[in-house]
Amino acid sequence: MLLGTFKFKLHFCFFHELKAYKEPADTAILLFTLSHSSKTFARLSSILAFMKRFLFIIVLLIIAAPLFCQQLVSDTVFSKVTTTQAKEARYRYLLDTTIKQYLQDTLNDDNEGEWNEALWAMELLQYKDDFTKKKLAVAWSKAAQLSDYFQKNLLETTYSLYAKEFKSQVLQLMQQTTSVSIFIRCAEYVLRADPANDKAVVATLIQHKFPKDTSVGMQILQSRIAAKKQQSLPPLHDIFDSSFLPGETVIYSLQRSNRGYAGLVIIRKPDGSFLKDSSGNYFHTSQLARAITNYPYYITNGNTPQGILRFSGFDKSRLLYIGPTQNLQLQLPYEDSPDIFFADSSYADTTWSSELYASLLPPAWKNYTGIYESFYAGKTGRTAVIMHGTTIDPEFYKAETYYPQTPSLGCLCSYEEWDSSGHRTSSNQQKIVDALNSIGSSSGYIVVIDIDDKKKNVEIDDVKAFLDSLNNQ
Repeated sequence: MLLGTFKFKLHFCFFHELKAYKEPADTAILLFTLSHSSKTFARLSSILAFMKRFLFIIVLLIIAAPLFCQQLVSDTVFSKVTTTQAKEARYRYLLDTTIKQYLQDTLNDDNEGEWNEALWAMELLQYKDDFTKKKLAVAWSKAAQLSDYFQKNLLETTYSLYAKEFKSQVLQLMQQTTSVSIFIRCAEYVLRADPANDKAVVATLIQHKFPKDTSVGMQILQSRIAAKKQQSLPPLHDIFDSSFLPGETVIYSLQRSNRGYAGLVIIRKPDGSFLKDSSGNYFHTSQLARAITNYPYYITNGNTPQGILRFSGFDKSRLLYIGPTQNLQLQLPYEDSPDIFFADSSYADTTWSSELYASLLPPAWKNYTGIYESFYAGKTGRTAVIMHGTTIDPEFYKAETYYPQTPSLGCLCSYEEWDSSGHRTSSNQQKIVDALNSIGSSSGYIVVIDIDDKKKNVEIDDVKAFLDSLNNQ
């Protein structure tokens, strides 16, 4: 994900969300008021003196109870956006105000901002109905006259919610635009809608409109059009083996090519063995590498790219929807210089190249296109893909195959559960952090691999045989 965009969108939504409701009165203040009222009542009659003392004790106990409870949960992680009240208020504001109210206004230059907010809310909630579909049609009828920024948001929401219904409108914008980034987004929508017939259409438009364009994004688009068939996955054994990135902690995020299903995290220790739990089973936990947009890896806010990323420590986000659980700080090639990515000062004067990246790979993987996605995503300018938890309400996505996982804008997102009072009750992200702490690792590499195209979540049994074979060497 491009975190800067994610930060803006999430802060922006939450800023408006706060205006949708007020926090309940503080419990202590409320109880103090009740206590004061009780004392006033007691003064009415000396007969009730005993009752006054009795009520004082009861009120004191009531006041002390939440304080005692707070001490009991002080070691748990809390997020105010995960309380039942906050989730309900946020949903109502996003739906009733941001979507339904903002879209009532006639779209023009002056209110692009409100429409952009509505588009983002539709995307976040994965919300669509007849009303919003008609409003999208209105937006598409005016798209060519509006800003590139609005066009990108319109394309992103349309790509996220409608597989092919707006193909003709997108094709028209693709023919009109002079922006390479807009063209690429349009092309990906058109190619997804009808790949068999529209590859030639897109290829012809590229030659007509951008014959001399050599941008990385355009080169990737052309290579995707030219690809005849999907390559076979090289042996997992080779990339699991201790000879790959020797002496490093390697976190593998194993995914399906259809990112609508949850992937699996396993960890290889610096000694080359795979981490196990106290029961002797391989450590593993689920993780989603799907962006809410479902854009391909090389587009901003697209799915997490396959390939190698650097892991360099932990941090805590101030973004309310990422949540307070420690995250892993990751870097793509080009995001950091080679000496930092390789953790080797001898690379200080080295520049990035595909050959340099390939030097990290086992021989059998050097010609596998998928493993280079992180390299090219970094070259296009994507940054700040991290591994984090989530406070987004999973009920937004109860109709999706990845439920109860929640998508991000391109990060590796680990499932977390929160109770009605906003306290964390379970966290796959915390499991990963704890696992790394248990082996004293705060740096290493992340390797994201689409292992196949099965339409189900990745499970440990999908790779256990490979792991066992390495242990038996």
